[in-house]
Amino acid sequence: MGEASFLELVKEILELDAEAVTMDSTLDDLGWDSLSNISLIAAVDEQTGKVVSPGALKACSTVADLYSLV
Repeated sequence: MGEASFLELVKEILELDAEAVTMDSTLDDLGWDSLSNISLIAAVDEQTGKVVSPGALKACSTVADLYSLV
C-alpha cells in the first residue's frame, strides 16, 4: 500500500477532506480514536492481508507512524 492510498484510507476512516490529512498530521488533531483503530486494522487486513497489532497502534502519534505499521 502506497502513501497516497494510505492517506485516502485514513481520510475515509475519519470522514475528512483531502487537505486535512498529511503524513505529518497528529492523530489527536485528527480525532483518531479506538473505533478508528478497529477500522484501520480491518481495512489493512482486507486490503493487504497484514495484521496490525492493537498494541503497536497505541504507540502511534502521527499518520506516518500508522503507515510504518503497514
